[in-house]
Amino acid sequence: MTNRYDSQVPPVHIRAAGLGGANPGGWPRATRAAPEPSRKPDVCPKHDQALPCQHVRCKPGGAESTASGLVLPNGYQKPVEAERERFPRLDWDEAFATDFSQVDWLPGRFMERGQQVALVGDGKVGKTLFVHDWLWRCVTGRSFLGDEQRDPLSVLYFDRENSLRDIVTRMIAFGAKPVDLRERFDYRRFPRFSGGLDAAPIAVAELLEIVDETHPDVVVLDTVSRFIEGKENDADTWLSLYRRIHVPLKDRGVAGFRLDHMGKDTDRGSRGSSAKSQDVDHVWEMARTDEHHQDDGDVHTVTTQIRMKRTHTRTGIGDDVLSVTRRGRKGANGLWLPGETRHELSDPGSLRQQEQVIQSYVDELLSRNAPLFGRDKLRQWCSERGVSFPGRDTLAAEVTKRFKAQRDSRDV
Repeated sequence: MTNRYDSQVPPVHIRAAGLGGANPGGWPRATRAAPEPSRKPDVCPKHDQALPCQHVRCKPGGAESTASGLVLPNGYQKPVEAERERFPRLDWDEAFATDFSQVDWLPGRFMERGQQVALVGDGKVGKTLFVHDWLWRCVTGRSFLGDEQRDPLSVLYFDRENSLRDIVTRMIAFGAKPVDLRERFDYRRFPRFSGGLDAAPIAVAELLEIVDETHPDVVVLDTVSRFIEGKENDADTWLSLYRRIHVPLKDRGVAGFRLDHMGKDTDRGSRGSSAKSQDVDHVWEMARTDEHHQDDGDVHTVTTQIRMKRTHTRTGIGDDVLSVTRRGRKGANGLWLPGETRHELSDPGSLRQQEQVIQSYVDELLSRNAPLFGRDKLRQWCSERGVSFPGRDTLAAEVTKRFKAQRDSRDV
């Protein structure tokens, strides 16, 4: 049966038009408007989006599919290859043929290449100090936390926290020199992005352009809350940051490392939304457990015990707790002595312990600008100047070899 309201021409009401007589007052008699036909919710039935649907095939003059690709409204045709790049299909045979038994660790073995990681801790616990020590060893190919020696990495560091004095005095305390840093440690102080990295596409484009120009292995945001516009308690802020920054970095195989502050309730982790801990591969929480001061003449030694606990992990690979000792020495003027600040594992296994011992010898030789002698001549040179050097020949040979390699890489 045909509904009389299905016609495109609305029905004419005789009385309402004044053609069928008037009521006693002389005005045309009003009639009730016809009910509109029932309608479905304002949702596109094809793409489950609110109308008007923004899908490219539903927009006015939308796209058309052809055998060779997708034709957009402006006439541009996207090739099939381009569409496949946007939606890459996993090759199961190739995936299963890949050897995942070897973990591609970054120095220190607390994150892998290309992973996105957050380091959380109270203010003044020494997060930046720890990261600076880690990164200068990364760029120079030095061992860190007793890990084996690895190839030098390139680092891109965005800093909106630290003064130039803080940065330089720390690097000197570690034993770093300009020649160690200038090629591989790209440090950007107080960068002026055009908006927050969670909200402004142009700011995201600026950062990724620098990444594509410099090809870093690691990108650092210190501190991440200084780089966002949204509220820290809003989950959308961190979901947007992950989508705009961390996903492109991961797609490029670039590790992302962000420093963050602990909330008022330390049991609940970092400040702000819980989404912060859900979007990264690992969350490490840093806490100071003890600190000891000792005076020896004009030298003041500060030994700090630090506990790093992995509270969230996507892979579960590696240690969940690291006990770290930070040791630094100050001179009579109160300044940290060059090359006398370092982080080491408090309870390393035998292999890591040996690596830490070797690297401590190498660091002192580098800080003293020792000559490139062989084992025996280098031992004599150290003895004449009161520089510590291993007595055991096998250990001395490994120290000499490691020293030459790191000295050569620094001089390149």
